[in-house]
Amino acid sequence: MPDPGPRFRTKAVRSNDVGLQNPGTSTYRIPLGKFYLVNPNTGVRSPMPGVTDYVDVGNPYQYVAMCKDEVHPGPPYTSGGDFLKVSAELPNPRVMGAGKYSAYPTDLDNYLGATGYVRYEGGFLPSNLYYNDWNFIPTVADPHFAPDTSAYELQAYRRTRPKIEHASAYVFVRESRDIPRMLKSTSRFFHDMWKVAGGNMTGKVMSRKNVADHFLNHQFGWVPFLSDLRKFYTTYQNAAIIKGRLTSENDRFVRHKVVLDDKSTDKVFDSGTGWICYPAGYWINRLMTSGQSPTWEIRERKHSYVSAVGSYKFYRPEFDMSLPDYNSAWSRIQRELDIYGLRITPANVYKATPWSWLIDWFTEFGSNLETITDTLVDGVAAQYLYVMRHDSTELVFNQYAPFKSGPLSMTQSMTIDAKIRKAASSPYGYGLTWNLLSPRQLAILAALKITH
Repeated sequence: MPDPGPRFRTKAVRSNDVGLQNPGTSTYRIPLGKFYLVNPNTGVRSPMPGVTDYVDVGNPYQYVAMCKDEVHPGPPYTSGGDFLKVSAELPNPRVMGAGKYSAYPTDLDNYLGATGYVRYEGGFLPSNLYYNDWNFIPTVADPHFAPDTSAYELQAYRRTRPKIEHASAYVFVRESRDIPRMLKSTSRFFHDMWKVAGGNMTGKVMSRKNVADHFLNHQFGWVPFLSDLRKFYTTYQNAAIIKGRLTSENDRFVRHKVVLDDKSTDKVFDSGTGWICYPAGYWINRLMTSGQSPTWEIRERKHSYVSAVGSYKFYRPEFDMSLPDYNSAWSRIQRELDIYGLRITPANVYKATPWSWLIDWFTEFGSNLETITDTLVDGVAAQYLYVMRHDSTELVFNQYAPFKSGPLSMTQSMTIDAKIRKAASSPYGYGLTWNLLSPRQLAILAALKITH
């Protein structure tokens, strides 16, 4: 059966609480309540004709969704591809806060020849969460709502691929010539700090160039040095386990899944003073307590979860138990060289080259070299790699109204949910652009400008 390729689908569910469609229009009328003028002496209430007590909404939907996916042969389904789904759970346009809201009997108004105080019997509908002029079906298909996975793709490959080297002995040995310079730079810094400990700290010790020098010495000297020592110790402690796992995984596909990001935010998206609900206007404002103003707030609650899953296999002869020389001295030595990273490979030679880390910030050269090493040296083959991201955004609206007959607080929310799965048939060559540089990377670039 041929693969029919990608498809695009939409779904819209109409709310059961939307009123009847206005004849000759695309809007739907929702009745909210009634305004009355109440005689303070008799208590008789008279309807106030012409006063708005309804709302017309152009979007009658409670749920809309868009899905882009691919149809593959099956069952059984042995392959997959890109997937994107964006859905919006809209506030159900049900009247909220239904009740009776009156002005004081002494607050008299004249309306169409009658005198009395205003009373509203009904409920309210928040006006700012409905986006009544939107057509939600193309809106959810807008790229703005589609999560972006580009910042995670290179990380996904690096963290899911087979990890043969567990330490970086080759790079460590090549860079060990810098250890005396590191010690000298750090000792000079502490000596200078000791000399000015009781004096003026604005001298040459704290000059921009000196601070930048010591910052780089820390970032590219002591941090990787101590990290390498920790890796050596961990590898030594777990050497038998590592070699046993690599032997069992050699020349067979193994699935790896990692979490790349998991973060949540909760903040006030917008807020203000005023009444932003239906019905609105002069008569509803007459029901507010004098000297007090309505207030409103929209909170934005976001959650983003990014993961990756890949299936790879590698082949190294020294980990192949079916070969007769598996237990030979040379094979044992090769396994030690593998796990401690003492092999002379294109990737290791490049990493030990000065300033290669800076090249990797702006090009894909280092990543491509790692791929060449994986493919040619370690025989790495990828069966599949997926980056998956799930973003949800909830907008929670709250309106507070200081009615004379008693304060009212209303809450309503809408949720936009987006899921994406991006398949990488060739999970290599993902670049790093300026907008993806971390604060630490930017700080290092700033320090380099000062010192070089």
